Amino acid sequence: MENFINLRVERSFSDKLNATFTFARQNIKQLSITLLLLGFPLLVAGNILLLYMQTTLQQTLIENSGAFNWDYLSTMMLSMSLLMLGYFWLHLITISYMAEYADGNRNISPTAVMNRAFANLGKVLGAGIISVIIIAIGFVFLIIPGIYLSIVLSLLTLVIVMEGDPSFEAISRCFYLIKGKWWSTFGLLIIMGIIVSMMQFAFNIPTTIIAFTKAFHQELPTFDLTNILANIFSTLGLALIYPLSYIALAFQYFNLVELKESAGLKLEIEQSANTVAENQEGEY
Repeated sequence: MENFINLRVERSFSDKLNATFTFARQNIKQLSITLLLLGFPLLVAGNILLLYMQTTLQQTLIENSGAFNWDYLSTMMLSMSLLMLGYFWLHLITISYMAEYADGNRNISPTAVMNRAFANLGKVLGAGIISVIIIAIGFVFLIIPGIYLSIVLSLLTLVIVMEGDPSFEAISRCFYLIKGKWWSTFGLLIIMGIIVSMMQFAFNIPTTIIAFTKAFHQELPTFDLTNILANIFSTLGLALIYPLSYIALAFQYFNLVELKESAGLKLEIEQSANTVAENQEGEY
């Protein structure tokens, strides 16, 4: 891999966007394999189950004149749970990959990423539950606090994986890092969301064509091979493209750490001092 990217530097808004796509391009093979092996299965299982619910079970509801159906409810809950778990795991996998890269690993394997992800799974899951409760409370009182807290706590997984902080310390750390930089973080996530949605559209074309064709002929969707393959193709796009937002957020995290603490600069100075000391020892 050539031209390694120094993650621990201050970056402007445009630099973070450029760095995101440069990082993705340089790591496309290793990162794609990791995402497909570790992140794709849960998402595709959840989406196929959701497709089944929207077709076969939906037809049953229509035939029963909208009568309550436990199968429909249980399948919907299972599919939603799988999808939520899939997005959570995809996020953790992407951040774990970034952590391996930040630690100097230049031949990142899915095994290394999985080991790091599992090592942080408990802390991230616990902190995630706490953050969901905090954000929910924010939305209950007013919409704006909920939005504010959502952006602040978007850094939570990064703080835990990169720094190893436990839940409450990590939450406090998020508020510290984002202070004065909330709007830039919000803007970065919005722009990346738009870009990712536009890129994902290409993977949604088959499902869109199938849905349009069914609607044109006034037919209900069916759980058949064509629909399943189109759904898998759409999920493939999610697994490969959605992590771009997480990568951009990681660059924002390193940018905030550098702005607040100059951690990268201190590390460079320390490494330079060690190199000079070694050279001087060699002269004697």
